[in-house]
Amino acid sequence: MPELLMTLEAMRKKEHNEKKFQASLKGVDIGEYQEENRGSKFDDIRLRAAGIDATANDVVSLQGSFAAEAGFGIGSGLGYSKE
Repeated sequence: MPELLMTLEAMRKKEHNEKKFQASLKGVDIGEYQEENRGSKFDDIRLRAAGIDATANDVVSLQGSFAAEAGFGIGSGLGYSKE
């Protein structure tokens, strides 16, 4: 699976370079290619769908079923209050 992800990332970078070249011929600068951090994007989407306004690496996200997955949560031994 990591090989597939690296291949897809290389294809995106190649396409961006081609589009950047075509744009530069027209005098437009579209900027440098920036890799996106896709590590926890799925988890962040799950949190937003559950109505939790926090990222996956924030302690506030440990609520409900997400807390059960992690083995603890707010109200279950984790003393934290949102300000």
